Amino acid sequence: MSSETRHRLWFAAKTALALAVVAGVARYFHTILTHADFDPRQLRVRLDLLVPAGALYLLAHCCWATFWVRLLHNQGVAVSWGLGLRAYFVSQLGKYVPGKAWVILLRVGILRHYGGHPLPVAVTATYEALCSMAAGALLAVLLLPQLGVLPVDLSSNVAALLAVAALPVALGVLNKLAARVVAKKRGPDARPLPAPSVFLLAQGLVHGAVGHGLLGLSLGLTIAAVAPQSAALTETYPADLGASAIAYVAGFVALVVPGGLGVREYVLKVALTPRFAEALGPQEAAGLAVVIALVLRLVWTAAEVLVAAALYLLPAPAPTFPPHHNA
Repeated sequence: MSSETRHRLWFAAKTALALAVVAGVARYFHTILTHADFDPRQLRVRLDLLVPAGALYLLAHCCWATFWVRLLHNQGVAVSWGLGLRAYFVSQLGKYVPGKAWVILLRVGILRHYGGHPLPVAVTATYEALCSMAAGALLAVLLLPQLGVLPVDLSSNVAALLAVAALPVALGVLNKLAARVVAKKRGPDARPLPAPSVFLLAQGLVHGAVGHGLLGLSLGLTIAAVAPQSAALTETYPADLGASAIAYVAGFVALVVPGGLGVREYVLKVALTPRFAEALGPQEAAGLAVVIALVLRLVWTAAEVLVAAALYLLPAPAPTFPPHHNA
């Protein structure tokens, strides 16, 4: 069997698995939304709150995009901030392809025309994602008690918290060591392997945490838009942040599912249902949580596509080729 055939079969298998997951979640949601105890006609969505919810989503990704540009500069990829943000947001559309590798491939393809060597572009994109997801996982575990979904003992495991938070930094240390070993074998004239500093990766956790903080606010506004009778945002923000973080990380970990579609919504449904169960009953609370998750997906995707399309259609700067372009 040729490598091309294996590649096609693997892509087909990933696509089939992704479709199966999305179909399964869609059927589950349909069962909830069509239950006799849930009446969608009672919903009144406030569009004026969904616009700032979308803006907060974009600001969250700006936090992560600026960290990626900082990583690029640290590795000698001299791109402007505007070009870096353009490459980031346009490449985000690649996550809707099974496997999520297209995000990295698009960034490599865009920046190689501006002197960005593929290796540092790919490595920095990987570290950016690891840092933002590690920060989200840490926040999610810290705030699990606010959700009322899992036992407090499970979320207060200090060892697990440290392991999640230290993942990108630990990988950075290993990468540093590997780069030194390889550099000795390759000789002084070879291009060094990308190895971001551990201090910079630790700062990436801060970028990631700020971004997730904005996503928590976005979820809170969406809940207020769909369920005006819910508690004030100032009271629910810790729970909103925890729900948003755990759902976003779960969608990212599900690599074969494009954009975490279905997985993120299912986790949000589980996280939000207990909040409304006492007042509405289990079935109606579950239906409301599903609607919130679906509206949030719509708002975030619309904001992302609009910005990516606008940046893509803007005139791109003329390519420049630094001396290391063909290294």
